[in-house]
Amino acid sequence: MLEKPWRPLPETLFSHETKRRCDNNDHVSVIVTNYNYEKYVTDCLSSIAAQTHEALSLVVIDDNSRKDDSTARIAEWMEGNKERFVSTLLLRNVINQGPSASRNTAIEHCPSQTIFIMDADNEILPTAIAKLNACLERSGAQAAYSQLIEFEDRNQVGAADLWDVERMYKNNYVDIMALMRKSAWAEVGGFSHIEEGWEDYDFWLKFIDKGIDIVFLPEILCRYRVHGVSRTATEAYKSHYDLEIIMRYRHPDLPAAPQSLKAV
Repeated sequence: MLEKPWRPLPETLFSHETKRRCDNNDHVSVIVTNYNYEKYVTDCLSSIAAQTHEALSLVVIDDNSRKDDSTARIAEWMEGNKERFVSTLLLRNVINQGPSASRNTAIEHCPSQTIFIMDADNEILPTAIAKLNACLERSGAQAAYSQLIEFEDRNQVGAADLWDVERMYKNNYVDIMALMRKSAWAEVGGFSHIEEGWEDYDFWLKFIDKGIDIVFLPEILCRYRVHGVSRTATEAYKSHYDLEIIMRYRHPDLPAAPQSLKAV
């Protein structure tokens, strides 16, 4: 069952559906979470529009940005690019709720049974959705992820590798930019809010808890922006010890100390 604590309904700032029909097996919804990323968000959205995979819907949720004009910029972009997608939707949280609740809300509003999740400061290469979708179909797994390249403050290939439970128990090397079945997201109860961070790590550990199959595509398909204001670069590192305790409480199969947990 989906973990769904009370949260206010979001505002709908933009909504459009084309008359285009598509095969349910091909239809993918890209979920984008935005919070004060006006500087980056149109680059993110343009990378989605450039996908070779045709049957795409786009759901963007803004987590009550207050420091910039993100929502106006996104709505303007959607108006100019709406015919590219099966459907486009822009939601805005009426209060700031954090990434987990925002993702859950956006996924609840997506029209397809396959979803791709990303944050508004990241980008994907043109063949990302097509190749990950083919990988998912071919493998029969419930989620697929690729290698990524880090850019901006750090330029290097990411740490993604073959899915290995024992290695995941030691550290999270899988980013949330992944293609998955909506049913798998629901089976693990969606994303859980963890005040100090590591929600992505917790999400993948719930896949392990449920025995859900995940597959790795060893090709660079995603671009992960490393910058000083990213949540990974700030909040999570302040509470490492507390987060280890939380993770071990939530996932009893994690190895006991002295092995220190790490999350990207």
